[in-house]
Amino acid sequence: MKIEIKDGNGKIITVEVSEEVYAVLQEESKEQEHQRYERRKHIDDRELSDYIVHQKRVAENLEDYCVNRERLKEIQKIVSTCTQTQQRRFYLNRICGYSYTEIAKMEKCGVSRVINSVVSVEKKLKKFF
Repeated sequence: MKIEIKDGNGKIITVEVSEEVYAVLQEESKEQEHQRYERRKHIDDRELSDYIVHQKRVAENLEDYCVNRERLKEIQKIVSTCTQTQQRRFYLNRICGYSYTEIAKMEKCGVSRVINSVVSVEKKLKKFF
């Protein structure tokens, strides 16, 4: 199957890919559309998996892309075993860049509780890696 993609310089090129790779790319496209929709919702109404935004990949080969997608799915699976509060605080701190103090103010709790939540998620992830 032939598809059009942008190379590292932003130039559109045509490449031939296997059906498996085409299926992965189609799934990614659907997932990105879903996340664009979800981003419009208020932050408290979403699950952690809806927060994760796929980075723009420049000149990344398809094999690395597929491996990274599988790794991301494993990370989501591990994080989903944490409580909703831990997931939310981890997302706000590590993905959005909010400080522990800012999160504590948002959630009307102590800074130490926020730190404990983030550290708990990190410990689970470190066991995987």
